[in-house]
Amino acid sequence: MQDEKNEQPRLEKEISEEKNGPLFEPESGKTMAMPEPEPPVPEEAVTFGQAVAKGFRETFNTFRAFVHSPKEIIGINLINIFEGMAYFGTLTYLVLYMNENVGLEDKYASYVVTAFMMIVTISQLLFGGVTDKLGAKKAMGIALAVLLAGRVVIGFAEPVLGESAGTGLTSPLFVTVACALLFVALAYGLYQPSIYTATRQFSDKKASAVAYAMLYAGMNLGAFIIGLMLPPIRKVSALYMGNNGYSGSLIYIAGIMVFAFICYIFLIYRSKSKPHEALETHDDEQKAHSGKSLIQRIKEHPLADLKFDFFIFILIPVQTLFAYQNILVPAYLERCYTNYPTISDNFETFSNLNPLIVFIAAPVIAAMTARSNVYKMMIIGTAVMAVPTFLLCLGQHPATFLSFVLLMSIGESMWQPRFLQHVAEIAPKEHVGAYIGIAQLPWFLTKFIVGLYAGHFMQIFMPAKGIQHPETMWFIFACIALVSPVALFLARHWMNPSQKKAEGESARS
Repeated sequence: MQDEKNEQPRLEKEISEEKNGPLFEPESGKTMAMPEPEPPVPEEAVTFGQAVAKGFRETFNTFRAFVHSPKEIIGINLINIFEGMAYFGTLTYLVLYMNENVGLEDKYASYVVTAFMMIVTISQLLFGGVTDKLGAKKAMGIALAVLLAGRVVIGFAEPVLGESAGTGLTSPLFVTVACALLFVALAYGLYQPSIYTATRQFSDKKASAVAYAMLYAGMNLGAFIIGLMLPPIRKVSALYMGNNGYSGSLIYIAGIMVFAFICYIFLIYRSKSKPHEALETHDDEQKAHSGKSLIQRIKEHPLADLKFDFFIFILIPVQTLFAYQNILVPAYLERCYTNYPTISDNFETFSNLNPLIVFIAAPVIAAMTARSNVYKMMIIGTAVMAVPTFLLCLGQHPATFLSFVLLMSIGESMWQPRFLQHVAEIAPKEHVGAYIGIAQLPWFLTKFIVGLYAGHFMQIFMPAKGIQHPETMWFIFACIALVSPVALFLARHWMNPSQKKAEGESARS
């Protein structure tokens, strides 16, 4: 970005072409033929130093545009950081709390956590369209209110019920906490679509790439921060409450949601700013929609488009690496790195390095690749994320694990924020929430699929006692993850028909 005044028309043209060109027609959601690429315009040769300087200028100007975004964008990101702290903080203690405080067996405690995570995902699929009807501001407010109330109930359930709470699946404590968890999980059906819808409304084209990336980075920052804060909070809580400190920590997590709700009130709810893009459906559009037959509506549903289906479901193989981070990696570090006590004794810290790296890398990479084709970034990003898994096949060494985490996190930062951005931008403006919700379906399936075999692989390849050979396990997982970038690359001409011709012209030149 050289001179902003001269750059703006060209930037808007390029972003418009990127948004409307690949895969879909935004207004109808239908697949469209790509426009023929214009002949390449010869450019003056530049030195490596000039190219690097230009890259830094573009990165700086893109971040400056984000910093000067409306206060609603800043508010959304603050809310997302606080909510990320609450979400991952709750997951940190949920299995232990259900086992030690509620009195459930390990397998039932893990079932509760799995069910909670799956409902969080599927609720976004079921209620994503409700956000479009309520409006982003109202939907976000309702979601945050329910999230706050639910976490207050979870935190205070044991201290309030006292000895009468009992233990087991039929105890008042379990019923109370389970009901609160259910409402919290369902609230995500409004929360997640609302923050992406609001980001689309209030961010301009120049800062949109960083705005979307900051949402993803903020969630990861929240996960890392809460991981550092909870140990001393748990110890203090145990000292004053005379127990293991889990309830006190959950109460503290509920307090974090108070700050998120305050940010919503002052930066979102009371805001009088006019969105850049109002998500309103005109009366004639509503009448036209109501007059459509069921079959016609099914044909116009996003899942009726084969290219959209391929785009979201082909990511399941690489997304399995996300699920392993929560299920396998902590046990892997604790059981297989006994020769390196610094890692095995502090597996909580080392298993949560990924969120910190993503927080730092995601917005920087988004700014540097703001003009890059989204589909191309998906191919490169998923490949960079999948290939480093083969490093774990070399044995249990700190260098290989840390290199894996670093490279995988960079790959994740390259494609994951762009995926959600692409889904939000290709959606018809009155159905952004529905598209965001539908895009969560593959992640729901990923959790379910990984849950079927992860425990079996742990018992075979990395048992707590006995012979361990996790290298074979990671080789299998790496091959599975590699399916995504390979399939995206092979389908690039089908997904983007003009790319084949453009590649041919580039080769001839």
